[in-house]
Order: sequence, then structure tokens, then C-alpha cells
Amino acid sequence: MSLNLERKIIDFFPKNKQILCFCLIFVAFSAISASAQTKHQRYLDYIERYKKVALQYEHEYGIPASITLAQGLLESYVGQSKMAQEANNHFGIKAYHWQGEVYGGCDSLHQVGYRKYRVPEDSFLDHAKFLKGPRYSILYQFDVTDYRSWAQGLRDCGYAEDVNYPAKLINIIEQYELYALNGGKRLDGNLVVDVVEEDVAEETTSNDRWHHRKRRSHSAQPVVQEPSQEQPQSFTPLRQGRVLSSADND
Repeated sequence: MSLNLERKIIDFFPKNKQILCFCLIFVAFSAISASAQTKHQRYLDYIERYKKVALQYEHEYGIPASITLAQGLLESYVGQSKMAQEANNHFGIKAYHWQGEVYGGCDSLHQVGYRKYRVPEDSFLDHAKFLKGPRYSILYQFDVTDYRSWAQGLRDCGYAEDVNYPAKLINIIEQYELYALNGGKRLDGNLVVDVVEEDVAEETTSNDRWHHRKRRSHSAQPVVQEPSQEQPQSFTPLRQGRVLSSADND
């Protein structure tokens, strides 16, 4: 074996170790960059703007700041919906028993419009007051750090028709680490969000449908739909803001 060939063999391994190390570092950096990119700047800006008011109403009304922000992000399309832009209404609260300006609606068709606010923060206050209604009283048995129970409880109490509404809230809370705002931690997912089939939900009685159901224990993990980074998933409010009848409080 020639001296030149021996040197080439000796030089091969250390040189390729350097290449391998460089590749590993590049892959790790790419993974970190990709992870950072999953947090869209519009979401971060919205959270930064409204986190103080969400924490304030958590203290005053007992509603988790993580839930408030996740609902605002989802229902207002990160503050970009037409209603959020033109009426400062981030939660789709309707104008029942409202003395202020009304957005949308049609008197001739007996369609109730939505409350129009001076500033978006006013809609956060109205949202907090709305969730203090008797329909949602059972939610306050849960700690403000238990965002999974709150998300499922909102659906169980009749806040939204979308069966995946709890999963969407939880996904936003965990993706943007909103659970940390009030000192909470990410939950391990043992409390699985119920996914109810539409035909099953329609067969339930009205009393069963509007009341909180006992949480079931499952070993399987829930299927969580990833929200779009450009726009959150669509949301359909269920009788939100309607005057509660005696049947609703039974």
C-alpha cells in the first residue's frame, strides 16, 4: 500500500466526522426553526395585546385567561374577522337586552344583531359577565389551570354546536402555551375531550344537552385538529347571548 493511499484512509474518518457533526447541527437547527415557525406572529401579537385584560378578568370573574384568549383567537379569527374589525366584538355576543349600538341584524326579518363595542376590551368584559350566567355555573368547580375541563365544559353547557370546539381551544392553548399565563402547566391529556357524533347529540334531550356531563375516563388520546396558522377554525355560536328560560336552568 502506498504512503499516499494510507494518508487518504487516515484522513477520511476525521474529515467525515466533521461533516457528520455539521449535518447533525444543521438538522437540529432546522427542527428548532420549524418549531418556532408554528407560532404565527399574528397569534403572538393578539396574545400580547389582550393577555393583561384576560388575566384581570380571571382574577375578577374566575374565568381562565387561557380559555378567554383561546376563545378570542378562535372566534374573532385572530382579531381579523369583520365583526371584530367593525364592531370590536371578539366573541359573537348578540344584542339581547342591549342599550348600545347594534351591529348587523334585520328588524323586518326579526334577526337579532350583535353588540357593538367602543373598544375590543369591552367585549372581553362582556364575555366574562356572560360566562357568569347560571348556565355555566358548574364550570367554576374547575381550577383556572384546568383548561381541558373548562374547554369540554363549555361545549357540554351548550356554548357551541361544534363537537370539536373543545379540541380546538385545547390545541390553541397548548400550541401557544397559554396555560403558563396563570402559572399552570401543560396537562398530560389523560382527560380526553369527548367527541360527540352529530346524530347522537341531536338525539339527547334538551336538559341533557345543556348540562355538564360527567367526564369519561379513556386511555386513548383525543384527535386534535390543527388550526390554520393564517386563520383559526370556524366557530358557530349556539344560542349565545340568548335570554335563558326556566327550562335552561332546570
